[in-house]
Amino acid sequence: MYYSAGFQPAHAMFPSQRVITELDAARIRELAAGLPDRGRSLGSLGELIDLVREEADIVPRSHIGADIVTVNSTVSFRDETTGAVHRVTLVYPRDFSVSNRRISLLSPVGRALLGRKVGALATFETPDGALRTIRVIELHYQPEASGHPDL
Repeated sequence: MYYSAGFQPAHAMFPSQRVITELDAARIRELAAGLPDRGRSLGSLGELIDLVREEADIVPRSHIGADIVTVNSTVSFRDETTGAVHRVTLVYPRDFSVSNRRISLLSPVGRALLGRKVGALATFETPDGALRTIRVIELHYQPEASGHPDL
């Protein structure tokens, strides 16, 4: 979706709206393309596809705010229950690495972070069924804002 001068995208009017770049949305769709039922039977991938299809505002990478978490962004978030602060890089599943704090966008935290603005709250369900709320507190690196939009 492209915006004309003076038009405010939904994410500018509604700060809780998720915003994803066209490139990230396309790559997420590609993750599911070769799978039976297009990944629907894999809960986390199905949820991510639903996010791209139904909830997120998909924008050209040149229109993404510098305060929005995109894939390959390094971000700090706070667990609102424990107060613990974590710094992670959000990555595609093939680049996942616990020791390097690279979390997959298919993980519950990864799905919660994707497309969120600094300051936003996100609630997600953990694998044991508990609900957790996190707040995005700082975006240390975003490929689009750093001139590396193809990462």
